[in-house]
Amino acid sequence: MMEKAIVLINVDPRLERLVLREIRSIRGVKQANYIYGPYDIAAKIEVETMDELQDTILNRIRDLYGVSTTMTCYIYDS
Repeated sequence: MMEKAIVLINVDPRLERLVLREIRSIRGVKQANYIYGPYDIAAKIEVETMDELQDTILNRIRDLYGVSTTMTCYIYDS
């Protein structure tokens, strides 16, 4: 079973294009798009293990230059 999450991301408005391009290049990111509302970008992540999911979110997305905040919505499929 794959581990899945939607990550909602706020970024510095001057760096949105750069951040979106970087997020789309991260292994496990299946889709990333600009969105309207309280967040700027939504990214769907699918990886094989919870460790990979945590690494992708904590060490790859949150550490990107220009990312200010994130909110992770874990997807549970039974």
